[in-house]
Amino acid sequence: MEIVVEYVLLDNFLIDALLLTLTIKTLHLPLSKWGIVCASSFGAGFAVVSPLIPFEGIFAILLKLAMAFVMSFMVCFSFKKIFSRFLIFVLYTFAFGGALIGIFTFMGIQVYDAMYIGYVSSLPLGTLLVCLFCFGALLFRLLKMLARKKIWDRAVTFSIDILGKSKKIKGFVDTGNTLKNSKGNNIIVLPEKELKFWFNEHQRMLLMFGRGSELGLKNLESITVNSLGGSYKMLVFDCLIDIEGKKQTASIGISNGKFKCGDCQAIIGSDLLEAVKC
Repeated sequence: MEIVVEYVLLDNFLIDALLLTLTIKTLHLPLSKWGIVCASSFGAGFAVVSPLIPFEGIFAILLKLAMAFVMSFMVCFSFKKIFSRFLIFVLYTFAFGGALIGIFTFMGIQVYDAMYIGYVSSLPLGTLLVCLFCFGALLFRLLKMLARKKIWDRAVTFSIDILGKSKKIKGFVDTGNTLKNSKGNNIIVLPEKELKFWFNEHQRMLLMFGRGSELGLKNLESITVNSLGGSYKMLVFDCLIDIEGKKQTASIGISNGKFKCGDCQAIIGSDLLEAVKC
């Protein structure tokens, strides 16, 4: 079998660079481009000369592990988290190789034949895989940016007035938030931690024990909320909100669970915005 050395170098350089970058990102370490280049070049060079080294069996494995350790050091030229770098790099290397074997097996291609095709073709296998990975990463970032833009477009800034104390917050407009209290007021879902602006620790404790009436809160009650995760009780009370200079009465619903709405502090129903536009 005739193998083009340049393809072997390029193939292993790109794969090593990818795995080393993933390793550094996993450990949240500073990414050094020169470190990646040096370590990947060292790994690619070793891949070319390794068939000429008369080591077999356990000695060959130990030699490759030693080279992986050296590459883990070269990528940062530091001993900071060196063993973590080494272990994660080896783990990613095995995972990458296992993924290739799985793909070839699924496609009914022998691993030997696939590697042969990769090294003699005009586009090495590693280059193709790295290009696909980069394309997937760019696509993921694009979708993430679009998702953030969508959240931004569906956000509104308004103020909440509770007991005469007002604060501006950003609310995520959720058409699925149709919650209302017994008086028919729209409910704005607010994380419990946000209450620290209006209430001290003692007052928040009273509120959680259903003694908010002592604080002078209006229409304090507990409602049942049905969601995909099941039913739970939510404590609500009236407040005054100001959206685009228009004031109206609404209710605050206290959320004690996980709260996901980007960089927004509350979830507001679209009915409140429609009321402003009318």
